Amino acid sequence: MAMKLLLSILLFFSLNVKAQIDLKFDKLFLDCEDKWVAVPIDSTQYYYGYVYLDNSAGLTFYLDGAFSINSASNYVKMKVKKIKVRIAPNKLLAAEIPADRFKELGITPTPEWLKLYKTDDQNVDRLFRLGQTYNKWGDAAKALKYLKQTKSKDKKYPGLDREFYYAYNGKKRELIASFYLGEALADVSEARQTNCELYKSLVFKQTNANELKQAEDMYYYAIKECTDETAKADMAYNIAFKYYKLMNKDKLKHWQNEVFRWIVPNDSYAERVEKMTASLN
Repeated sequence: MAMKLLLSILLFFSLNVKAQIDLKFDKLFLDCEDKWVAVPIDSTQYYYGYVYLDNSAGLTFYLDGAFSINSASNYVKMKVKKIKVRIAPNKLLAAEIPADRFKELGITPTPEWLKLYKTDDQNVDRLFRLGQTYNKWGDAAKALKYLKQTKSKDKKYPGLDREFYYAYNGKKRELIASFYLGEALADVSEARQTNCELYKSLVFKQTNANELKQAEDMYYYAIKECTDETAKADMAYNIAFKYYKLMNKDKLKHWQNEVFRWIVPNDSYAERVEKMTASLN
């Protein structure tokens, strides 16, 4: 579904779809953090959703629904499946939804669920993710600003040295990688993937041994270094399952939210943890 959404956005932007009424498609997704935005489905219909920065996963678009604009210039809601899409660097332009239209779409300025992902601006995870995000989008100056703040709080933050390397090399990033690093970067990527499997195994063993504090600490360290969202969901689910067996509702709810954080090919983890929560309730 996520891929279909992105393909749809690409298709209709390639057709130079024009904004209607009060929608102005003039903002990159990178500049839309904490905003409700619209992207076109066709010349009269639009997807809408919220852009936020997940401290552990990066810039994300939460597709909340769709709407059309009728002859009276009203927004008319349409139901679509709610999904999350990680936003990769792109040149697509989105339209910020005017605040006076929120009521028509049944949305609030700040979604209730945002508190699960949003922290204060000096949180070290957020600072690093901001630096990494601006690096990916090619803005080395802003990336360095946040990476330096990250370093002032944690010099050994996982991945920090790598992001500094990318930021200082700016546009030379790909060239240098191909000429001087070559297989080394591939080895690093492979090692990080192997680490995902190691982290999964450790969390599984720790939860089964009732070492829940250690399992939670391992999870929070692992999600900084592991890039596989399915592996992250697996770790969160194993911890949630243990709290379900212990009948700890509060902890289960917290780890249910962690499971929901990740985008996986199917919803099996989410479905199972929802059943556990319903059972305890």
